[in-house]
Amino acid sequence: MVAPTPELPDDMPIKRVLFSSRIQNALRAADLKTVGEVRKSSDNMLLSLQDFGRGSVAQLRKTLGLPSTDGVRPLGKKPT
Repeated sequence: MVAPTPELPDDMPIKRVLFSSRIQNALRAADLKTVGEVRKSSDNMLLSLQDFGRGSVAQLRKTLGLPSTDGVRPLGKKPT
């Protein structure tokens, strides 16, 4: 198991990454198998997953070093 970082290769299997149970279960239910597939997913698609809210998307984007695709802000950040 590896920690989620921006340096993970796109072909890294999701099941080998130490995401929270909520994130791991939602990604598995969406049939996303690699970090690269997650990186290509839009915020709107991720938000459509059951039990996967804005906080989960923000956490996922932050840990993988990805910008939001649809304007989801990191937790605690206010718009400027």
